[in-house]
Amino acid sequence: MMPGSTTNDLMHAVDAAVVRTHNGGDLLRVAEANPPFEVTEVHTCRSLEPAKVPFPIASTATGLLKDVLDKKRLRVLAYGTPADKPDWKQDGNYEVDPPVGFWPEYMAAFMKEFRAAYGNDIQLERVWMKAGGTDMVLNGSIHMTEPYYIYENLHNGTLKKWSHKFSCVVMGYEQQFFSKRRAKVITDAVTSDAQCAAALKTCEDKKLMNRITTREELNSKLESGGNVKMGFLSQANFLSVQSMLSTKVEPVIFLSKPQLYEAVVNGSLRAALISGVPDRTNFTVFSTDVISPRAFQTMPGDRSVDLLKALDAVIVRTHNAGELLAAATANPPFQAVEVHTCRADNPGAVPFPAASTATGLLKDVLDSKKLRVLASGTPDNYPNWGQDGNYKATPMTGFWPDYMEFFMTRFRAEYGIDIVLERVWQTGTAGTEMVLNGTVHMTEPYYIYETLYKDLPKKWSHEFSCVVMGYQQNFFALKPAMDFTAAGPTCDYQLAACQGNTAQINGTKPTTKQPLNSNVVFGLPSTTSAARSHQATFLLAGAVALAVEALLH
Repeated sequence: MMPGSTTNDLMHAVDAAVVRTHNGGDLLRVAEANPPFEVTEVHTCRSLEPAKVPFPIASTATGLLKDVLDKKRLRVLAYGTPADKPDWKQDGNYEVDPPVGFWPEYMAAFMKEFRAAYGNDIQLERVWMKAGGTDMVLNGSIHMTEPYYIYENLHNGTLKKWSHKFSCVVMGYEQQFFSKRRAKVITDAVTSDAQCAAALKTCEDKKLMNRITTREELNSKLESGGNVKMGFLSQANFLSVQSMLSTKVEPVIFLSKPQLYEAVVNGSLRAALISGVPDRTNFTVFSTDVISPRAFQTMPGDRSVDLLKALDAVIVRTHNAGELLAAATANPPFQAVEVHTCRADNPGAVPFPAASTATGLLKDVLDSKKLRVLASGTPDNYPNWGQDGNYKATPMTGFWPDYMEFFMTRFRAEYGIDIVLERVWQTGTAGTEMVLNGTVHMTEPYYIYETLYKDLPKKWSHEFSCVVMGYQQNFFALKPAMDFTAAGPTCDYQLAACQGNTAQINGTKPTTKQPLNSNVVFGLPSTTSAARSHQATFLLAGAVALAVEALLH
């Protein structure tokens, strides 16, 4: 939307509607109705408690929201022309009336929430333009864009983040790598018995079919019946991903990770969730498709403008140089999702403000030679979050201290090697007040974007830098055993192990073939609980995120 106070009430109303579509699972419902569209929820506003993201009252509405309510019309910039509307297939086909696909159906869900607050007679008017529409948004003659417009794009050669106002993030696209799939070849080195080899392949294929490796597969199995119980370490953890799960799921709350692991192993749970990286020895681990972003937070207003531009310039350069990956790789099993709210492929488009004309907080940093950063802890009790950050160590270790080293190297390269990073250690709300009055320049980048301040979204009270990264919680489910060579040297023994025979062979396994129906089983090696990291399309989120989140609300 356009910047400025004229937009505030409409922005709050749009945020309220977005939060309710998140909370109600509308993104998941609409994505599943339009395969193969896939959605990643990126939460920049808290969606667990919609009541804390209220709609402005209609009778006191101001600015653009008052204009919408007076005219009963919400004007939205849409990409296309009246004579040439786009057909993006499952993403959105606007050539038909009514339009179909993910984005038109999401906007129908959005308008349902908006009308519930302000009246069923509010009309959605799409203004079709391929050029010039941005200027009409910026002058307020069009109220806002469609939600598919790109956050990290440029306008007039500079970041849209500096020229526009943004709602809560609706969703994110996650780009996908792909490679050639290798065919599975079943061989039997001992026997030429094709029947046994075929039976073993059938057994393995069945186990593969029952394996859960994606959120889509999990929801499919929950919908198809059987065990619908899932395990969580808190009700808040369940609520944070509830919108991405089948409505049939039955949450079960556990007090410890070992109990949770055991319940998945013994089959009493279909799957489970923890914050961080689960044990990949026993389990398949897969994304929740919900991302919680992290960014530097500063006070609102003109005093922050130059400092925010300097922060954004550094962040874009750390993204462009792969320094998030470097910091994550150096601190396993920490994993990070890059969330781009600023264009990172061309750092030259995101310049540093000139030191000689710096204003506000940036001028204070340059004059005092100190960048004061709010850190969660106290001077006599620094936190130790393991690979996320051990601030008790000298020098500090872990992902976030390493990232801040990369950050400060670039900040100093621009403004002077004599700039000192001063951490101001605080817990509770006192530190937030110091950020909001400017006595502390900004927060550490690990503070939570979508949390609340005084029971309202921080998005409404703070300014945010470009997003640094996101945490992504992971589901996990029992991994089926697929290597049966330890059961015996022949296909018959391996098939019996795959099929779960219950007798026990004592002593040395025979090398001769046994009848297929012999009542034989094997003592298979017990599984271990060694943790391994999970690689996916992006670097997925990790480690002790839950502990950090608990501290930083």
